[in-house]
Amino acid sequence: MSATEFNLPSPKRRRLTDGGDNRDADDRKQQQATSDSKKSSESSTDQQLYTTTLPVPPPPASLESLGAAILRRVANVSDSGVGGAAAAAGDSGSAPASQNDSDELADGSDHFNVPKFPIQRIESQQHKLERQLTLDTPAQAQPVLVDDIDSHTRSVQFQRVIISGDSDLASSAGVDEDVTESCSHLVWAMHVRQRYMRLAGQAFCATTARYLCRSTSGVNTAVATTTSSASTTLQVPQSSTSGADAPPSDHLLQPPPQPHHHHHHHHQPEYTLDSLPKDSLPINLSIESGVFRLTNCPATESQFNCLKIPYVDKDAFVTEHKILIALTSNGPLKSYCFRRLTCLQSKYQLHSLLNELTESAEQKLVPHRDFYNIRKVDNHIHASSAMNQKHLLKFIKRSLKKHPDEKVYVDRSGELLSLKQIFEAMKITDYDLNIDMLDVHADRHTFQRFDKFNSKYNPLGRNHLREVFLKTDNHIGGRFFAEILREVMNDLKESRYQNAELRLSIYGRSADEWDKLAQWALHHGLTEFNDNVRWMIQIPRLFDVYRRHGQLDNFQTFLDNLFRPLFEATIDPSSHPHLFVFMQSVVAFDSVDDESKSESVVFDHDSPEPRPNGRRRNPPYAYYLYYLYANLVPLNALRRERGLQPIVLRPHCGEAGPVHHLATAFLLADNISHGLLLRKAPVLQYLYYLAQVPMAMSPLSNNSLFLPYSRSPLPDFHAKGLCVTLSTDDPLMFHFTKEPLMEEYSIAAQVWKLTNTDMCELARNSVIMSGFPHEVKKRWLGPAYQHEGVLGNDIRYTNLPNVRGGVSFRESAARTGAGYHR
Repeated sequence: MSATEFNLPSPKRRRLTDGGDNRDADDRKQQQATSDSKKSSESSTDQQLYTTTLPVPPPPASLESLGAAILRRVANVSDSGVGGAAAAAGDSGSAPASQNDSDELADGSDHFNVPKFPIQRIESQQHKLERQLTLDTPAQAQPVLVDDIDSHTRSVQFQRVIISGDSDLASSAGVDEDVTESCSHLVWAMHVRQRYMRLAGQAFCATTARYLCRSTSGVNTAVATTTSSASTTLQVPQSSTSGADAPPSDHLLQPPPQPHHHHHHHHQPEYTLDSLPKDSLPINLSIESGVFRLTNCPATESQFNCLKIPYVDKDAFVTEHKILIALTSNGPLKSYCFRRLTCLQSKYQLHSLLNELTESAEQKLVPHRDFYNIRKVDNHIHASSAMNQKHLLKFIKRSLKKHPDEKVYVDRSGELLSLKQIFEAMKITDYDLNIDMLDVHADRHTFQRFDKFNSKYNPLGRNHLREVFLKTDNHIGGRFFAEILREVMNDLKESRYQNAELRLSIYGRSADEWDKLAQWALHHGLTEFNDNVRWMIQIPRLFDVYRRHGQLDNFQTFLDNLFRPLFEATIDPSSHPHLFVFMQSVVAFDSVDDESKSESVVFDHDSPEPRPNGRRRNPPYAYYLYYLYANLVPLNALRRERGLQPIVLRPHCGEAGPVHHLATAFLLADNISHGLLLRKAPVLQYLYYLAQVPMAMSPLSNNSLFLPYSRSPLPDFHAKGLCVTLSTDDPLMFHFTKEPLMEEYSIAAQVWKLTNTDMCELARNSVIMSGFPHEVKKRWLGPAYQHEGVLGNDIRYTNLPNVRGGVSFRESAARTGAGYHR
């Protein structure tokens, strides 16, 4: 329980007459002001004026005995604990001590005020001491007192409920073996994720990393689990820590806070077509088994040593992936994680009840800052549907009026068609067009029907209109699409506090896709909006479709088309100048498609490598993500050599389909979009909490496709402390207003009764998980945003009270969760 100070009520003096009347206040003051020599005569006069007054003991004597009793209680605890209690009691009973106590209590104008004593805190410390004496373990092995936890940062005063005894339980002999084994499994899983994040230069939670440093340097635990086919005992491989992760000999209990995102520390130079790097790295490039390999050119000197580039071991990943999937169905581990998650949610509910008014009061004291003018990032939004349906309708009408005779489309016969001819063939005029005819908004018919949802990308149900208005590579060079995107980005610029990470598609069907996309973006000035917009590249998992249509021969060609232009542009910027400049605005790769599709094969040790004459069927989800990640590792090593920001993996994951997609993303992804299926997997949900894997969730999108809004797990995830935020996904299909992100926040606030503090916390999460550069985040969140605890939160920028924001309540919860498993 919390150490609460109780106020003792001051005793009130009442003089009772035979008629039950009280003495007047004026008479009482007159009696107190008289001298001691006249006290007896005034008392006899009072007895003549008032009939038979009951004698009352003088107040100082009564308070003296009360104060002495309290001080004796304090002395018993503070002086000697157990052994010295008798001596302290004897000293407190002497006359001089009583006189001093009486003088202290009588100090001041009011003789009847009793000082506050932290009785409950003293009793808690006494119980703590008794528990240390009775246990076999030494006293110094016990956890530190709560008052010392935030010793390296300034404390924030808020009401809290402290649950103690975890360390005592873990050290006792009667602890359940299932709990110990479950904790070792969780520590192993976090060590594995930390290693994969370090290889690719992706982020890992600083709080969890510090506690993993204090855990054992290697984890070698047998994981007993039952697979779907047979009961199998899997041996968890020993995960050794590198020098960066090994705990130093003088490691403090609470070292100074460390930054959250290590891959954002350096300053990224800004290159243009006129200021490209002149040097070309002397590196040879080759692809083996679907992964690009870098070697230094012979007889050349280079500061960049390709031998230091790390590569991912496929067999090791498959083994660890299988173990993690097996752990998700481990019975004791599921029960343990469910209990811990329930405890986290209950803590949040108590925190809200105790501190909601305190958080609101703290926000009201901040000048010029509220939810409307804090930075928010739409982390999950597709560029082809970034506008709302009314915006698209107006743009089509305006284009039809301004450019009716411009040739914009080539039909299958090779004939060039103008906009006017296209609409005349449909027997539609610009006056006839309306929202209902456009038919791009999702409705009840798209629920559990991803195929019907994809057809909504076709305005008026016509694929050629999608190609004319929503494609980058068409007969007019994607001009219409660029113009409407500039209007969307202008709206973001005018709003000032709303930002987006727009997704553009690369299909991997040809090697020149990257150059065409980069030239399109630079030619139409889309990179001019870098202050508000960053770009992500989404890669559809449609290899089987491309092969069926004769566009690709094998999966290695698909990977070659995706990554070779990027490696060449990084090694020699003059070979792909537009691509090199454009890639400065690209922050992440995404993997998209319908996750609910059944996977006929699994990613195993026997899975064929991506090579010529390879597989014909579509590879599974884990196969796609592994080879995307495996090629990002050497690519990011090259980009770091150029001083460029690494490209991270941020796939669609957990929207539908099997739960093991979330296990794959836990190992390989920096953060994910959706994550709905975590509600069915308590083990993975708790791991995502411990590692603070960010998730951009889109409840309005899910409401039309896979999960009703009322069943969305976002409020539960937020309450438990998972790093979640709100995003729009496809405003064209799901939103009505000009500000879809604000629409998403407003609906969530109304339906789930989110407080202003909740929404500010979600907004801050969106900035932290975004790919905007470090210098930009400093302007948005404060110069010290990377630090843990209170030091990392600046309410003047985030409008997030220190009582909440990952700062006091969230930080203490994270430390409790991570510290329990070390």
